[in-house]
Amino acid sequence: MTPSTDRPYGPGDLTADELKHAVLDALASAGVPQTELMASLAAGAAYQSPWERPAVNRRHPRRETPVIYRVKVELQDSSPPIWRRLDLRSDLELPRLHLILQEAMGWTNSHLHEFVHASSRRDRDAEHFASMDYPDAGEMGELDEANVRLDELAHSAGDKFLYLYDFGDSWWHRVTVEKVLEPDDDGESPDATVVAGRRACPPEDCGGIWSYNEWIAGDADPDGWDPHTLEFWAGWDAEAFDLDDAQQRVVEIADMSATLREVQQDEASKLQILLERIGDGVKLTAAGYLPPTMVEQLMIDTGWDRKWIGKNNREDQTYPIWQLRDWARALGLVRKYKGELRPTRRGAALMNDREALADLIARSIPHDRLYGTPLDWF
Repeated sequence: MTPSTDRPYGPGDLTADELKHAVLDALASAGVPQTELMASLAAGAAYQSPWERPAVNRRHPRRETPVIYRVKVELQDSSPPIWRRLDLRSDLELPRLHLILQEAMGWTNSHLHEFVHASSRRDRDAEHFASMDYPDAGEMGELDEANVRLDELAHSAGDKFLYLYDFGDSWWHRVTVEKVLEPDDDGESPDATVVAGRRACPPEDCGGIWSYNEWIAGDADPDGWDPHTLEFWAGWDAEAFDLDDAQQRVVEIADMSATLREVQQDEASKLQILLERIGDGVKLTAAGYLPPTMVEQLMIDTGWDRKWIGKNNREDQTYPIWQLRDWARALGLVRKYKGELRPTRRGAALMNDREALADLIARSIPHDRLYGTPLDWF
């Protein structure tokens, strides 16, 4: 059927077959060969979004013997340049490296982050490594950063990768290996040492690098800013960088991580006690709480009965058990089903693996410098 020519028409006036022939006729009139056109259409049909394509695994084998990487961490697009030079053990796992970079730069670890195994942000095939412990984790193709090491992203001098902090302000850092050094003779080199650096890290939530550069250059328009913001920027020293202070923060985070592991193992043991008591499932009370006898036994098994005043037999009045159960739920270890508290597949799989539970806690439960993790409060 030939479409009527007595009025303008659009694609909605044509059948699919008519539209196909109309497009082919128009392109033929423009001198486009039909075979070339059909090949292009076929290629287009096979297109995949870069978010849907699997990333290319370019990771290096882990070194059998750790070495020291001297790296330069540059905040990209900063003008004038903001950078830090660090000595890092090659066997650092990415979650720990993240904390070290936060302290060395001067960030406050208030936002999400990811590592990108590429030297350019435009590399669509690069692997992205992030924490999996937030609601949308992995939806954009990110891989779990847990148990991935620094020496898998970099092996030799000149190797580079990216570190992104705060998906809103988008603080991109390029990490470049400048030298590969031998560790101390005793093999006990510190995890990280701040060697040098220049300029202050930008303030959190200031709008990103371009807003920051604009302010530093004196081009920002403060009209409409509240007095607190004006007072803050008036006292801001963009050139300030204290090497000793940065090193002290890095040492503290490294020491805290070592001590924290023991805390996490103890917390994992308490979660194991809960999972063992639940078994395949335990019937909850009409109000949805654990049975009083189980609450009392859990307090004894964990040793909390020696620290908590009261009868310790009602979950709603025995905060440590309520907190333990809540964190087991938050960690995906237990769930309520038809009036019972049951282990999830994850809970059943990790019930007898304290180290794996400790790893899960390390990735999932925030650790406060002063107060520890919630399970460490009792």
